[in-house]
Amino acid sequence: MKKNILVLLVAMCLLVGILSGCTEEKNEVPEASFTYQVDNEYVDTEISFTDTSEDDDTLTWMWDFGNGDTSTEQNPKYTYAEAGNYTVTLNVTDENDQTDEYSVDITITLKDIVTTADTSDDPTFSTLVTALTAAELVETLQGDGPFTVFAPTDAAFDLLNETWLLNLLADETNLSKVLTYHVVDGKVMSSDLVNGTVMTLEGTNVTIVVDINVTVDGVTVTTPDIECKNGVIHIIDEVLLPDSVPGPEE
Repeated sequence: MKKNILVLLVAMCLLVGILSGCTEEKNEVPEASFTYQVDNEYVDTEISFTDTSEDDDTLTWMWDFGNGDTSTEQNPKYTYAEAGNYTVTLNVTDENDQTDEYSVDITITLKDIVTTADTSDDPTFSTLVTALTAAELVETLQGDGPFTVFAPTDAAFDLLNETWLLNLLADETNLSKVLTYHVVDGKVMSSDLVNGTVMTLEGTNVTIVVDINVTVDGVTVTTPDIECKNGVIHIIDEVLLPDSVPGPEE
């Protein structure tokens, strides 16, 4: 009889232990975590987020990218359209409706002037970037500034005499004069432009006319106000030439 009671007590203890274990397991909260990968934390650059949560039984994911946008994908990709500081939060929920949260702060910045020009596809600025490199002006235009750049496209450079342009690219002194003639100190948005002259970094003035379109020395601004971390780019459809540099012969 005593033996039967002892067996019964042992069985009851085991049962209580099993039930306690089940209850403890049911109340476990999943540990949320994630990583992200990006070449650079610039505006318009795609960021890949990867869920690394420890709970294998996670059934749902809720991402908050810190600007009102959300996703329920496990491993979403996201692109920020504006610079700023964002807190990215992941909430994971398991099959027992237990939820855990994990957050990371991300800073998204605008590109500097040279990086913006170097990565623009339409229109392209490959000749301009090549010229800035040859004139050793890349570091200057990646500096704090701010600067306003009237940026000629590849098509604008193509309008120049090819031989003259090749000679210019090999002449660092005159090339620097031409390029700095396209740069104004300070960040001047199109809405701030008025009729008159503005001193360039080359040391002489360009003439601004504000009408139906904005022109600089008679050259049209085709796309204004490309904001950069250290200034602004206004795209123009011809290359500006200062009086200090002889132009191509007709």
